Amino acid sequence: MNYISNQFNIHYLPEYNLLVKAGFQKDVLAVVDKKSVAPILIEYPSEEPILDATRIMSLPFRFVRVVIPHQTFTFVPKEFFQRDKIEQYVQFLGTSDVENTFVYILDNLNLVAIYQFDGLLLNRWKRLFPDAVILPEFAVVLDRAQERVSIRGNVLGLHFGSENTVDFYLFKNGVFQIYNSFEIHNLDDISYYLLNMLAQFNLGDTIHKALLSGEIPNTSYYSRISAYAGDIEVLDLKTKVVLADREIESNLAPYNVLFDSILCE
Repeated sequence: MNYISNQFNIHYLPEYNLLVKAGFQKDVLAVVDKKSVAPILIEYPSEEPILDATRIMSLPFRFVRVVIPHQTFTFVPKEFFQRDKIEQYVQFLGTSDVENTFVYILDNLNLVAIYQFDGLLLNRWKRLFPDAVILPEFAVVLDRAQERVSIRGNVLGLHFGSENTVDFYLFKNGVFQIYNSFEIHNLDDISYYLLNMLAQFNLGDTIHKALLSGEIPNTSYYSRISAYAGDIEVLDLKTKVVLADREIESNLAPYNVLFDSILCE
């Protein structure tokens, strides 16, 4: 999508938020005002930014948020986490790169996420926006999903990210169990990992509810997932963002991580 409204006013730049969802193949950027109105929404190849995207990113926005896919991560119960022992946690990430190791506190889950980004991708965006808030994609996904999780039953989430990656996460009777990322290239891959999760956590033949988010390839994925779930919900936008030109019809649900990142600390 390449949408730039005539209602975008550069004189109001301090009132806008610049939001970016970064990837290895595709980037998405949006400009949103304080009333959740988006005058700009642009997608472009990561390595070949279109001129409109370059122009927008060259503007001196005061508020910038960039969501970057995590490379490796682990979770630690909040009561056991010690920030001064970060070197000990890094070994669980399979690297010794403390400089590229970050912490995100998931208060509602009583967990601390310790994670790393791809170094080249991270440095690229830090050079562009040194003062930006940079968030791991899983933080936004879990933040939005928790309000759809009940204290009874099993909820399996599938977040369709970029580059054929799908994040699977599970809540069992309201308790967080796992979050993991897998490469998905077809429907059979979806079935394989769904069945694996059902078996690994003794969930029986089906789960009570599946939560879907991100850029779902096509409707056949809904059909395949519904064979393993009693109910399917698509995570919509909590921010209720609308395009500045209301007459333009657009489904913004696939961009929920991009727009809802503004709600994460």
